[in-house]
Amino acid sequence: MFNDTICAPASAPVNSSLAVIRISGPDSYRVASFLFTNNRKISHRYAVYGSILSDGEILDDVILVYYNGPHSFTGEDMVEIFCHGNPLVVSKIMRAFFKKGIRPAGPGEFSQRAFLNGKIDLTGAEAINSLINARSDWEIKASINQMHGSLKNEIQKLREKIVILKADIEAGIDFSDQDIEFVSYGSASEIMNEIRNSLSDISMRCSAGDKASRGLDLILAGRPNVGKSSLMNLILNEERAIVSDIPGTTRDLIRETIQISGIRINLTDTAGICQAGDDIERMGIERTRKKIEDASIVLMVLDATAGITADDKLIISSFNGKKVLFILNKIDITGIEIAEELSMKEGYSLIPVSAKNGTGFSELESAITSVISGEFVDYRNSFLADVRVLNILDLSLEQTAGIVSMFGINELPEIIAFELNELTDRLAEITGEITPDDILGSIFSRFCIGK
Repeated sequence: MFNDTICAPASAPVNSSLAVIRISGPDSYRVASFLFTNNRKISHRYAVYGSILSDGEILDDVILVYYNGPHSFTGEDMVEIFCHGNPLVVSKIMRAFFKKGIRPAGPGEFSQRAFLNGKIDLTGAEAINSLINARSDWEIKASINQMHGSLKNEIQKLREKIVILKADIEAGIDFSDQDIEFVSYGSASEIMNEIRNSLSDISMRCSAGDKASRGLDLILAGRPNVGKSSLMNLILNEERAIVSDIPGTTRDLIRETIQISGIRINLTDTAGICQAGDDIERMGIERTRKKIEDASIVLMVLDATAGITADDKLIISSFNGKKVLFILNKIDITGIEIAEELSMKEGYSLIPVSAKNGTGFSELESAITSVISGEFVDYRNSFLADVRVLNILDLSLEQTAGIVSMFGINELPEIIAFELNELTDRLAEITGEITPDDILGSIFSRFCIGK
């Protein structure tokens, strides 16, 4: 499909033990044979040791692997060179290839060629980029599953059901003069509702995956000087937030990312909620309130030495149905028994913790993990999806609802068949079977060079 040959480093431009240079296109084998000293041993999928020469100079001793198209990542003839990881060495080797007429690859061009040559579908290509940029165990697992067709397979199953239904509708049109009913509108409506339910399930799993990939927002909230910053430092295992006995030390949001139970967590320390003393503190408190509104989980930090005060209860009343974990801090001063006493008296399930010496941290981590697994369990079976996929799914759901209503009003079968065809084409955009070039350009431009 492509007449030119491209080249780019597939590893980061930093000093390292090894670097990888990737070449793909019709001239891969010819140019590699010209520059590689041990070219007689070059063979499909065999690693060969030798040197790269340019103008009689040895640029580096390397391992070269040749892939004969279509049996390669891109589906073309392809070469991968493993050299020493000095960026200067990598640059010299690449310039040697450029001199022979090979051009630099653009962002995502190897993956784009793999897609256009039918080696991967669009969901698999996007999953490659997600894997490279993954920031949690879940994202890595979901990316690999999607590279192996988890989302594509679900979409294909739906399209097959729609195609079969469309075929039955069209058969009824072709044999309308013979009074043969291939599928009744009642049965067709039931089938369409099943398709709609499956599509809705995929959409929910994609939405859950989108949320999980962006990270769950976990907010530390409470009055000033209850130990929110100390607790954040304990969770992060570093001195990230300033800790002081002076109330109101934290006046703005402090945000860090951690991983709990395989999921990325956006942990935010907030300004203590109280009667503001100045404009800066007032702004910090307003930002805190806004952040709490958007939070997935709130860690309400309470001071064991003060008990649960009226101000604490006022803050708690503002959470509006949020999932809240109640953390009783400073038990190193009061003793752990106070947690049970306050729980019985106030009716809150308290997790006793000492941010100062780490007591109760494992119990806190287990509680957070339990909430993630219980409240956000859908993420485990969810898909990675961006705005493009979510928008296609939303439009498809609207269309399925419209088709179901068409069966209810006995719409002409020709019109229903047309709508079913439109629906299959729309779903094909997810996997890339039907995708405009400008959309492809937008997708692959987000990839790193060399992938």
